Formats: sequence, structure tokens, C-alpha cells
Amino acid sequence: MNFFQGFIKGFSNAFKSFDVLFNKGLWPFLLYPLVIWVLTWLLSLAGITVLADWFANWTAKALEFDKIPESGHWLSFAKPFLTGYFSVFVFWVVKILFWFISGTFSKYVLLIVLSPLFALLSEMADEKLTGQKFPFSFPQLMKDIVRGTMISLRNMMIEFGIIIGCFIVTLFFPPLVIATTPFLLLVSWYFTGFSMMDYNTERYRYNVSDSVRFIRANKGLVIGIGCVYWLFMSIPTFAGDIIGLMFGPAIASLGATISFLELKNSK
Repeated sequence: MNFFQGFIKGFSNAFKSFDVLFNKGLWPFLLYPLVIWVLTWLLSLAGITVLADWFANWTAKALEFDKIPESGHWLSFAKPFLTGYFSVFVFWVVKILFWFISGTFSKYVLLIVLSPLFALLSEMADEKLTGQKFPFSFPQLMKDIVRGTMISLRNMMIEFGIIIGCFIVTLFFPPLVIATTPFLLLVSWYFTGFSMMDYNTERYRYNVSDSVRFIRANKGLVIGIGCVYWLFMSIPTFAGDIIGLMFGPAIASLGATISFLELKNSK
């Protein structure tokens, strides 16, 4: 299965999960994330929006294009451009990249806090789809929570590193925002799908290295799952936020479970 076939498969499996969600009695999992969303929004999203405006303005001022003299400076000829369209362009480049940072932070807070919940959802879906039972063990549950948290923190650090790298490159070459923006979206989708797929590899006792190899081998599929998560979480308006939070993580988790079982059964 090549990248594009995997992407389409992951994307379609995420939407197939609606059938599992409602026909297998798993719909209560739609309600649990709402409290977490309220806390996350209050603590991070509103504050980061203000911080993004401040940082964008600070960056524009730090460049000090308005202090270039009208003549005698090697950039004097370009001052009208630098203080006009270019300055506005830099401002929006900074805002876009800061949006990725704030969205990534909020996403990982959500994934870490809800990791036990959606690991349970994935396990229950597996049981209902395959009939296989997974005996409950509290010590194993604690190990799984620690592993899920460490995986999320690992992914967050890698994703933040990529965002910062793109930020530096785009700050010096602003037109590259045309390439860095879709690239960062793909990165975000990949690591979201990674977290959702890891619930399954964890349940079948893959160690972290094996899980990483399995997910990398199916990166198109996990990116498709992450794309659906992002689409739901990006629905505009307040009502859209609630719908996105209710359905985005749940169908992405179930889509990953369906995809994992298909891959496992195809071997």
C-alpha cells in the first residue's frame, strides 16, 4: 500500500467509525472530552491568541525597517516595500506559525489528558469487532498511561522542533510560507494519527521501537486519520468547536483501530 492509498484508507476508515460508534454502543465517549476542552480553552487558547498578536508585533518592530534612512543605506531603495507589504507579510507569517505552536500545544494537552479514555475506547471497539477479550489489569493500565504520555511528549518535542525550524526558515525567507504551511499540516496530521495508532500497538504489546517502525511503515494511513481529526477540530464557530471535540478524537481513535485490525488481519 503506497502513501496515497494509505491516506485514502485511513481517511475513509475514520468515517467508517461512525457505524462502530453508534451501533456498538460507544457513543458516550463523545461526551467526556467536553470538560477537558473548556479547561484547555480557558487556560491556553485565549491566552495564546493574545501572545501571538504581541509576538507578531514585536517581531515586526524588532526588524526596524522604519528606521532605515531614506538615502545612504544599502536598503534605502527597498524601504517602501519593507515597511509596507513585506512588514505586513512578516506579521502574518509569524501569526500563522504561532497558530501552529498554540494548536500543537492544545492538541497534546488533550491527547495526554484523554489518553487513558481513548485507549479504553480503542480496546472496547477491538473487543466488539473481533470478540477478543483483554483482561483488565490496574498495574498494566498504569504502565499504558505512562507509555502513552511519554509517546505524546516525544511526539510533541519532535513536532515543536519541526515548527521552530520552519519558523526560522520562513522568517528569513517569508515566501516559503507557501510550502511550510502545508508541510506543517502534514506533520501535525502524522503525529496525531501516530498517537491514535499507538493505542493499538500498545494493546498488542509492541514495544516503542516496534510501534514507531510499524507507524512509519504506514505513514500515509496515519496521516489520513490525523487529517480527519484536524478537519473536525477546525470546524469554525463555537458550535463547531463542540462538535469537533466530541467527534474528532473519538472517530480518529476508532479509525485507527479499524485500520490496525485490517493491517493485522492482512498479514
